[in-house]
Amino acid sequence: MTSNRGLCTPAIRRTSLSFLLVSILFALSNQVEAYQATTPGEAEVREILEEQADKFEKIIPVAAENDSTAEEEKPNPWTRSWNLNINGNQASYRNWSQGGVNTVATTASTLARFKYSGDSFSNTIRFNLQYGQTWLDGEGSKKTADLINFRYKLDYFLGSYQLSTFTEIDFRTQFVEGYDDDNENIVSDFMAPGYLTESIGLSYQPDEFFSVQTGLGLKQTFVQVDSLGQLYGLREGKNMRSEGGFTISIHWDKAFAETFNYTTELSTFTNLLLPVRRTDIIFRNSLSGKLNSFLSTILQFELMYDDDVTKKLQMRQSIAVGLIIKLL
Repeated sequence: MTSNRGLCTPAIRRTSLSFLLVSILFALSNQVEAYQATTPGEAEVREILEEQADKFEKIIPVAAENDSTAEEEKPNPWTRSWNLNINGNQASYRNWSQGGVNTVATTASTLARFKYSGDSFSNTIRFNLQYGQTWLDGEGSKKTADLINFRYKLDYFLGSYQLSTFTEIDFRTQFVEGYDDDNENIVSDFMAPGYLTESIGLSYQPDEFFSVQTGLGLKQTFVQVDSLGQLYGLREGKNMRSEGGFTISIHWDKAFAETFNYTTELSTFTNLLLPVRRTDIIFRNSLSGKLNSFLSTILQFELMYDDDVTKKLQMRQSIAVGLIIKLL
């Protein structure tokens, strides 16, 4: 009995071990099938990845749009404008019973303005150049327009962009000599006269197109041609006169009706040592309009009073049609 039990034991053990291995393999097979049943297949995995990719594609453009919007909201500190106007007219007559004088007239002008606006200050540079002549048959040429005007202004804002302290330099003269009505005697030339005005004070600008400023200023009158000095209030042998006074300037520059623009400026200088009635006054007006992409029309009207030159009110008026070229 003992020997039979000893012989059967290894066989029983091998049988039990085989049964155990089969049971384990069967259980593992069931687990694999269950995992495969609950795990998404290749097609499902692709669908999930595509959905996630769509979400990322939607997020990225939104972020880009936000960045670009932030950049667009940042204002450009520079404001620039520069126009060139060329105008002319011509008239000729031959055997015309009603009579007439052959004429040719041309005028060129340019007006530029550059402004830099910071958080607490602004710099403005403005220059205006004009020159025109008319040729009359038998009478030669006469000047119809002549101006060199340069202006620099520094504003320091006082808590808002409407009120500021300012410092301004204004220079004005002409290009060439000018003659009297008889076209014989020279009455003006380059820097004869020339005006330089430095002023400091307060400026109020409620809108971009309208401003008022007032303050104290120094005005120098230069006459580099000795024979013309007394025509502009200088003492004999002197080439410069300096004055201290009170300044006021009102400026309006606004577009309307889409293609028209009206500019007006009133500037005064009152010598503190002279009566108010001797105040120097310059009143300029300009109405310009675009007829099409290139053609424009300009109406200019200017009044000037300076009793150092004449006791009479000076006036200049012109109407012209020509080309307009927008440089900036």
